[in-house]
Amino acid sequence: MKKLSGLAYLFKAFSDKNRLKIIQLVYKGGLKCSLGKNGKCEDRTCIKDLAKHLKIGLPTVSHHVKELANAGLLKTEKQGRWSFLQINPNRFRELNDFLQLIIKK
Repeated sequence: MKKLSGLAYLFKAFSDKNRLKIIQLVYKGGLKCSLGKNGKCEDRTCIKDLAKHLKIGLPTVSHHVKELANAGLLKTEKQGRWSFLQINPNRFRELNDFLQLIIKK
């Protein structure tokens, strides 16, 4: 039952189109990070650059990232004023395992 509760929280995290865009952008990488050397941040995505790319405010992006991180979908690493993001593949595997059970039925 606890696992289903965690999955429900995960699906809630997916319920916003900006969150889906954030997941997609973090997964794809490639956003030009304005904070790192040579225009990149060591294959990580910065919240600042997500806000710029999505054309929404930094507080709004931070809220969405917090929801995604609380659901375990993103890993965040704070450096100075900024947070850098990476996909948490383990959480996506859990989701995939659950969906595979339904598909195979």
